[in-house]
Amino acid sequence: MAAGRQVITLIDGRDHVVGHLDYQVCHPCRAAHINTITIAGPWQGLGLGREALHRATDPWSAYAWTTSRQSADGRKFFAAMADETGMEFVPGAVGCPHITAPPRGSTPGGALL
Repeated sequence: MAAGRQVITLIDGRDHVVGHLDYQVCHPCRAAHINTITIAGPWQGLGLGREALHRATDPWSAYAWTTSRQSADGRKFFAAMADETGMEFVPGAVGCPHITAPPRGSTPGGALL
């Protein structure tokens, strides 16, 4: 599959999931899409989402990145990340025909950015 799903899972010191980043990268189209990024409430504002996003995007920074629709907090986060990285994170679009949205309910709970 040209754009298989990849997930970065964030785990605390007690092996509890505190967040995740679900994304897809399509090398033939040089496109990538963030399906969801979630950080549990108490863990927000500590740079975990930033670090996860860098780990996902740094190898493919020349690709066109899109995101799912964004909440108000998500818009702030992606605007800050766009300023920091110089990359655009176009909301509400899928950049290539190989990228498909994940099945509903397939991601861990938490605050959705």
